[in-house]
Order: sequence, then C-alpha cells, then structure tokens
Amino acid sequence: MNKEIILESLKRALESWVRNASAAQLWQVHQEGGLGASIEADEEVVQVRIVLGGSRDALSAIGKTDGRLPVTEAFLGSAAWGAPPAQGSPEREQWFLSSGLAQTHARQYLVAEVSERHDLLERCVDEWIARRGS
Repeated sequence: MNKEIILESLKRALESWVRNASAAQLWQVHQEGGLGASIEADEEVVQVRIVLGGSRDALSAIGKTDGRLPVTEAFLGSAAWGAPPAQGSPEREQWFLSSGLAQTHARQYLVAEVSERHDLLERCVDEWIARRGS
C-alpha cells in the first residue's frame, strides 16, 4: 500500500473529524489532546477512522493547547469575542461550550495544525506500517 495514499486518507479523516466534532469533543482535544487513528488497508482500499481518547499515538498531541485559544481568523475584527473567563476556571469550559465563535476558532486552529504537523501524520503512518510488518 502506498504511504502517500494512507497519509492523504489520514489527513482527510482528521479534517472530517474536526468539522463534525461536538463542542465537548473540541474542548477535550484542546485541553488534553488525545486524538488517534484507526487505519485499515489492503491493496485497494484504505479506511481511516479518527478516535478520541483511545490509545495514545503520534496524533495525540494535535490540538492540545491546555485550553489556550490562539488568535486565528475567526477572531480578527470580531467585537463579539469579548474577554473569555480565566484560564483553568470552570466557567471557561461553559463559556467555550456555549460560544459558537470559540468553537469555530477551535476548528480553524485544528485544521491549520493538521496541515502544519505533517511530521506527526507521517510518524503515525510509519508506526502503523511498522506494527503491520511485525
């Protein structure tokens, strides 16, 4: 199986997960990371499923910001943002879960990180290939 095909499938699966994740799942990823991939492949078909909270692998660090939300295009010029509750406070999670703008920002950040962290995607595929070969 071609490594590039698996890498592309992994990237598409991650992007799909980000688009469809619930607010609680996004919050969990930003707090703790924890994404992982389940890869099934034969000579003709590649299936990749993204899981949250499974066994830790190379993807586990993607998205982990400890709840800090770096500025992305979602916030530029937006007066609706306001000041979020203090980092680490219980109110911050509730604010995030109820803020569509914060969730949009979190999704945008994750998609950018998936594109930028090609090294982690490659490592994930390399680890899968190594496990499959043993």
